[in-house]
Amino acid sequence: MSKLWIANVAALLIAGALLGRWLARWWRGVVMARRRRQGARGEEDAIPVLRGAGYRILEDQHPLQCTVLVDGEPRPYGIRADFLVARDGKRYVAEVKTGKRAPDPTHERTRRQLLEYALCYPVDGVLLVDMEAREIHTVAWEGTSQATP
Repeated sequence: MSKLWIANVAALLIAGALLGRWLARWWRGVVMARRRRQGARGEEDAIPVLRGAGYRILEDQHPLQCTVLVDGEPRPYGIRADFLVARDGKRYVAEVKTGKRAPDPTHERTRRQLLEYALCYPVDGVLLVDMEAREIHTVAWEGTSQATP
């Protein structure tokens, strides 16, 4: 084997690795763009579902500045709920989920997001809008005092 052959093989391996890395990044971008479109479509479709259940939309994409204390030191960060809604004199934060796993309130990311909303937003309860089933679920944690819509 000549040194030129080894150099060519090494160059091909490096080029293949770089191409693979670029393709993986490109594919992640495609998947994320599709998820964003699906999420935006789900949020738009959720409005008549919420209204049909008697909820009034107060605000969409409601941002909230939160603070977590780390060793007693405040560290601010922001969150953004899909909707703030009201019904029967009570206010709720509503999170819209699409897809196979995300609408499941026991799905790790969904559960943690809803728990954060329950802790941070000054509302009477948390709603999960499952756009696959077109259902609205009240989510609460055992041992807490959250209103039921």
